[in-house]
Amino acid sequence: MGDPHPSLAPPAEFYPQWRIARASLAFLLDVFANGRDGGDIMGPLILSVIVEANVAPINQDPELSRRYATLDSPPPDDLRRPVSINAVAASLRLPYETVRRRIAKMADDGVVVVTPRGVYVPTLAVDDPFRLAMATYRYERLKAFYLELKALRALDDVPVRPPDAPTYPAPPIRAGVRLISEYTLRVIDQIMRRLGDPLTGLILLEMARANAEHLPSGTTRADRPMPDALRKPIPVLALSRRLGLPPETTRRHVRRLEAEGFCRRVRGGRLAALEQLGQRGDGAHGLDENLHNVQRLFAKAAALGVVAYWEDEARG
Repeated sequence: MGDPHPSLAPPAEFYPQWRIARASLAFLLDVFANGRDGGDIMGPLILSVIVEANVAPINQDPELSRRYATLDSPPPDDLRRPVSINAVAASLRLPYETVRRRIAKMADDGVVVVTPRGVYVPTLAVDDPFRLAMATYRYERLKAFYLELKALRALDDVPVRPPDAPTYPAPPIRAGVRLISEYTLRVIDQIMRRLGDPLTGLILLEMARANAEHLPSGTTRADRPMPDALRKPIPVLALSRRLGLPPETTRRHVRRLEAEGFCRRVRGGRLAALEQLGQRGDGAHGLDENLHNVQRLFAKAAALGVVAYWEDEARG
């Protein structure tokens, strides 16, 4: 379908960029935390890449996206395009053997099927009660994200009801979950271009959330980076527990972040320096890219009729 809004106005300077970035950060980390199921944060990340590759034929076809939009209409397995383990590893810049071991464990647990053509997540694996509850949570979290960005005026130029937008008899949960996969992988790609690998980026983002989650909402509404004096440092051990990672793994990545200026060691732990993540090597600003990503996400949600469904719900 392409990007319905390749150029959105007004200019980026109009928007409260840091508030949008904080909302995006919370949404991304909530989505990955929801998929952990007691494991570490890498499991949901690898699974997201597999799912996104599997459903690419549906995402690329507006009619299929609409047909398989609700919980009672799961796409059949023959529409799911398998992806090679090597492609998953390459897309995340992770060692092949690391990804192969993770996928083998997922196969043992019945989450994925490994075939000579590649890996896919079968319908049976996503239609058990636990996965359906997870999908419903993610859909509701996407709706909350939409309402938050709407309040920030970040979506003023996204049409609520485009002319060809479909209507649904039930919440378009599957359509929303596929949109989330597309969005999260775009954000992960943005992080990898700046930090080199996704795990380092996710550790930095979780650190940033931990630093500021004690603050009252009025403080986090400020459209600027939070001053160090207001934030609470987090010890590496506490950070590893939040992410479900071994302490030494977390410590190794935090040392790298510190060496490259993305976090600071202070009394009591580490503080994230997200302002460093904003600047890209080509001179563009990461906040602008984040804004474009969220506008692109909800422009497609509008084209699929998801936004109109939410707005109709709100009207009762």
